[in-house]
Formats: sequence, structure tokens, C-alpha cells
Amino acid sequence: MPANTLDQFHRPPARRHRAAAWLVGLAGVATALLLSAQHVANAHPDGAPLAALLPTADPIAPIAAPDPAAGRRFLLHGDYIGAGIPLPLWKQLAAAVPKPVRYLDRDGVDPSVPDDMNQYRTPRGVEVVSGVNCLGCHASRFRGDLVIGMGNSLRDWSGARNSYAPLKFLASITYADGAPERDVLREFIRGAEALDGTAFTPTRGLNPAFRFEEVAAAYRHPADLSWSEQPLYDIPDAGVWSDVPPWWTLRKKLTLYYNGMGQGDFARLIQQIGVVMISDARDAERTLPHMQDVIAYIKTLRPPAHPGPIDTALRDAGAEIFAARCADCHGTYSSSSHSAGVPAHETYPNKLIPIDEVGTDPVYAQRIQSSGIHGWFNRSWFAGQGAAYADATLAYVAPPLDGVWCTAPYFHNGSVPTLEAVLNSRSRPQRWRRSFDEFDYDTASPGWRFDAVPPTFIGPPSRLDYDTTHLGCGNQGHTYGDDLSDAERRAVIEYLKTL
Repeated sequence: MPANTLDQFHRPPARRHRAAAWLVGLAGVATALLLSAQHVANAHPDGAPLAALLPTADPIAPIAAPDPAAGRRFLLHGDYIGAGIPLPLWKQLAAAVPKPVRYLDRDGVDPSVPDDMNQYRTPRGVEVVSGVNCLGCHASRFRGDLVIGMGNSLRDWSGARNSYAPLKFLASITYADGAPERDVLREFIRGAEALDGTAFTPTRGLNPAFRFEEVAAAYRHPADLSWSEQPLYDIPDAGVWSDVPPWWTLRKKLTLYYNGMGQGDFARLIQQIGVVMISDARDAERTLPHMQDVIAYIKTLRPPAHPGPIDTALRDAGAEIFAARCADCHGTYSSSSHSAGVPAHETYPNKLIPIDEVGTDPVYAQRIQSSGIHGWFNRSWFAGQGAAYADATLAYVAPPLDGVWCTAPYFHNGSVPTLEAVLNSRSRPQRWRRSFDEFDYDTASPGWRFDAVPPTFIGPPSRLDYDTTHLGCGNQGHTYGDDLSDAERRAVIEYLKTL
């Protein structure tokens, strides 16, 4: 992996151990809410550039010069999740399982705290371990490293419900009524229980971040983010999920999310990760300048370089085909793509493509457009009087393809396991199974190694199987490579390895 001045790639110092799933699940159900900087950006379907439609209001709490290094520190140590489990209680739970493998060197963090949770002191002076932090979705183990900015398609959000009774009992015998530790834990459990059982995915690898946001926001008064005991808008029974896109494409984007819904101030948009467990808008106001720093840090991230040899003649042939067939939607690239900033001779058009045109599974776009979250967000503190705005359309953004060789599975719903299958819809398996081993990734023909599960297979559903007949999991559409010859397709893939 290439070096990075802000420590994007991390290798564990010791042999890997796996913590018991119940411990991770106990705090993990709390949040995956960083509404992923999801493969987005765009032009409106009617042809009007989206940039012309974005709100022009300044953020309520702007800072003069966002600091990427400070953003990284806040990402790894900050209190943006809100409430948490008091550290003494966490240590009691953690003592029952092996210590987690730690890729990150975080000063002051107890050895029992995994990389995808933060430890910090709340404004009430309580040292806590948070729910899942941003890295729970936006960093992934990959061939021996933890790569910050790589979407995590290994995590399992398909598990059973959690019980918080043991945690409540521990708190009742440890802390007196009215103790700040009891109050902080109450806020943690309040948010976690609201989500519990509402956001499970049909298979491992998919991410329910939008569903977390939809459910948690329904229990917040929009103006001051105080908690409501009853939901303030209807929460549909059906969930919605997606693949997690890479963070390193954020620097090219005008908007966030697969459907281009998130517009305006990115810091306010990603700050919604705290909607599950913060106390109220006072917490959000305090952390907003730090989230500006986090955005600055995310924009420094770059994809890992392809580790294998590149056939230069095949690459050059693929570059010509890509320029003629793909660049109009996905942009142009250069050999300096891994350097700082966006090279002047690179382009990215930010196109939003109607679902009727691209043909990929429409459920994500349809489901989000029908949600009550839009009206809530646009009235909420997060919108900042127009600094940020939600506007869902029945369309998907054609994403930047930086590092596309290592971002399988593909499409917004993670339904396609390899680049070959992206460019040849006839080769896409209806039902497929992968090992979820971080080393089981094919870099020569990029994508996850998988086994096709026969349609005639009889047996209980497996959380390791991706079934494209499940609602929202279709692998149809994006047939633009179907008429390429096998040789042309190989050439385009060789070129894509270099982006």
C-alpha cells in the first residue's frame, strides 16, 4: 500500500483475534449513520446543471481554514456519536472476550476498544465508549491492512435483535439515580433501542445507514433535536440498504449519496451520524466546526494503487474505449490521480442519470424519495437555514471511478461481484456467495471471488448469499458494456485498474 502523510493505510501490529459478535453488536447497533459519501454528484435529469440549483447560504458556523490533520484526530477520538457506555461498564463487558485486533495507534484509548468505536469524555465529564464510529462503515480490512476511506463490505448488519437488559442492570447496581453516568447510558440505550430490529439487511455486506437515519430522526424534534417519545413521521415497515462507497471520491463531488440527495454543506450532512445518541442541537453545534475538519481530511484520501503488473498496450487500448464510451458520465483520469488535489486535466461531470435510463434496481431511489426524512431534514437544525438541503430524485449518480479496481461489489446495492460482470450483464450471477475473507479478492480480474448458487438450490437462506431476487437487490441495468467484444472488455478493465 502507498504511504500517506495522514496515515490512511494501517497494518495491525500483532496477530488477528476476533471478538465475540455479541460485544460488537451491543454497541454496534447504535450507529452506522455517517450517511456515506455515497457514489454521487450530478446534473438534473432535465439537463439543468445541479450546481446551479444548490443553496447558496453560508454554513451557520463556518471556520476559516479547515484542518485535515485535526479532522483525522476528531474522526478517531471525537465525540460526534454523542452518548456511550461508561468506560468502567464497557471494561466489565470486554473482559469476557478476547481483545480486538487494533490497526490504529490511538493514544489514550483503552486496549479493549476496537478501531470502529471511539473513547472520549462527554460534556458532562463521563468517559465513555461510543457506538460505531465513522470507520465502522468507511474503513475496511483489505489484504492485511485497514484502509481508511474504503467502504466496508465485510461487516454483518443482518444479525438478531439485541437485549440491553444486562447493561441496564449493570448500570443500576453501579451508579446512583441521577448520576451523570446513568444519564449518558440512558441516552445511548434510548437511541439503540429505537433502531433495534428495524435496520437489518437481507445479507452480510450490505449497509443500513439510511434506515438508521430515517428511524432515529423520526424521534427528534427538528428545530432543537430534542428527543420525542413518539415518532414524528411515519416510519415504513420496509428497510433500505446499500453498498458503502469509497470516501476518496468525495473531493470530486457536488452532492452526497447515490441519488444526489445531499446538497450544500457536507459537514452538516455527515454530522447526522449523531442523530441517534446526541443530547440535542447543543451537541451538534459544538461539533460542527470539527466536522468541517473531517471533510477536509476525507478530501486528502486516495485509493490504493493496484498491486499487480499492468499490460501497458492493453491499458492504452482500454483508455481509448473508455474515453469514447464511458467518460461522458464517469469523467476523465490521469496518471497523477493518486496525487494531492484533482489534476487540472481530469474532469468529472457530476451527472445524475434517471433510473429509467440507467436501468439499475430502482427500489433505493423510490424508497428514499417516499420517506418522511426529507421534510424533516429541511426543517431541522442540520439544514442550517439552507446551508444543507435534501432533495431526492428517481435517479442515480454516475460515480467517479478512482480506485474502482478495489471497490467491489458494484452498483449502489452491491449486487455485482466483479468488474467483468459490470461490463457484461449476461455474466451476472442471480445468487452468489463469497467467503468475506479480506484476502479473497481477485486483483488480476478485479472483484470478489465467488461461487454461483444454483437457482434450484434448496436449503435455508444464508447470510453469506447475495440473492438478486430479493426486493432492492436486483442486478439489472447498466448494460453499456454488453456490446463490447471480450478483447475490448479486457482492455477497459486493464485501464480501470490504473485509476
